[in-house]
Amino acid sequence: MTQRFFRLWIVLVIGVVLVACAAPAAAPSAEQPTGAARAGEKQVLDLWFNSDDLFNQYNEKIIASFEAANPDIDIVYSPYPNEAYKTTLQVAIGSDDPPDIFFNWAGDDTGRYVREGHLLDLTAYAAQYNWGDQLSPAMLAAFSVADEVYGVPYSQEAKYFYYHIDLFDEMGLTVPTTFDELLALCTKVSDAGMPALAFGNQERWEGVHYMSIFNQKVVGEDTLAADYSLSNDADTLFADPNYAEAFRRLQAMQAAGCFGNAINSTTPDAALIQFVNKQTPMYYQGTWIMGSLKDNGLEGQYGMFRMPPMTDDTVKGNQNYVLAGPVGLEISIKTPYPDAAAKFLDFYISKESQMALLVDTNHIPVRADAVDRAKAASSVVAVVDDLAAAEGTAFWLDVVLENSISEVYLNSIQEVLAGTKTPEEAMQAVREQALKVKAEIDQ
Repeated sequence: MTQRFFRLWIVLVIGVVLVACAAPAAAPSAEQPTGAARAGEKQVLDLWFNSDDLFNQYNEKIIASFEAANPDIDIVYSPYPNEAYKTTLQVAIGSDDPPDIFFNWAGDDTGRYVREGHLLDLTAYAAQYNWGDQLSPAMLAAFSVADEVYGVPYSQEAKYFYYHIDLFDEMGLTVPTTFDELLALCTKVSDAGMPALAFGNQERWEGVHYMSIFNQKVVGEDTLAADYSLSNDADTLFADPNYAEAFRRLQAMQAAGCFGNAINSTTPDAALIQFVNKQTPMYYQGTWIMGSLKDNGLEGQYGMFRMPPMTDDTVKGNQNYVLAGPVGLEISIKTPYPDAAAKFLDFYISKESQMALLVDTNHIPVRADAVDRAKAASSVVAVVDDLAAAEGTAFWLDVVLENSISEVYLNSIQEVLAGTKTPEEAMQAVREQALKVKAEIDQ
């Protein structure tokens, strides 16, 4: 779920002392990973990250603290913007010189690299450093395949509607409690001469977030689990008519005036600027923008709410799910220094680092003991409480699905929004690609 240079994260002026989390020494065993450096050898690790300017500042602080505590290890940090990161990593991961440590999403983004043999199995390190007891079990499980750990989550990112409180007051708007009320709100704002929501789908991932939560709410969790995992048989795979109905919910928002013009050619950065400049009263976006809103003087001036529940008889999903997904760090199987790389991962998700993550960037930690409610921004505390109240999590569709199926979905969303493809045609294209992938897997 994981991102733009404009997202300038929140920096609160409080003292946070970062200390190295030295794990208790583990007794050597046949299952214990190897890779310790020879005496006096400098261990140099490349760290690649999908990051922006303010998160770079956080990472550089963490790296400096780690290197001070571990003078025999150097971290060479390489940040990338979102789209460049995805393509660059895909090329590098299979090369002879991949990054030692790198940012990645859970779901099939991790599963694909496991299948291709690119990731180091971290199960023994998880036991050595006791990650299972320190981190959210669900978040750690999201980076596990067949009960083996291949990544360490450091943050959970969730999706909400952000709204300007003053614009809502001026326009006589109230927070919608149902999806129908959301459509009525959009119509009211559109009739007043502005789009209700900022929306930038040029890079396609904003659109897929809408469809991710619509699929969960309309199609239902059981069907999604069987289809996304390709475990349904060929006759039923992605054949549920409610998939097309989920697309029609997106069309209903478009028809109600929720979105402006040229959304498929608008970047997410431009959409964020529109919201910050109050050219729209709302923006459906991830928790990663909260730091940027703070940096632009909007802390305390905006509210947040989830995609509201759908109340008609056709929906099959639990309406108390939140759209979210963990992001984390993984290690290349080709690293010459697996012990040093795992030591950095443990430092990165230590309590002190997680507390700094929350304070410096407004990212939601995966450690419950890292949330200082007295020091965290009120918006962050509200998200933490809301995530705890949710009955389940819908993950980003483009992260959960096999990559080629995801690509068809991403393109089809743009085509439905452009009016060049119907919901039924979109789902037929998805189904055809899913059947091809399933047939290859079943051979």
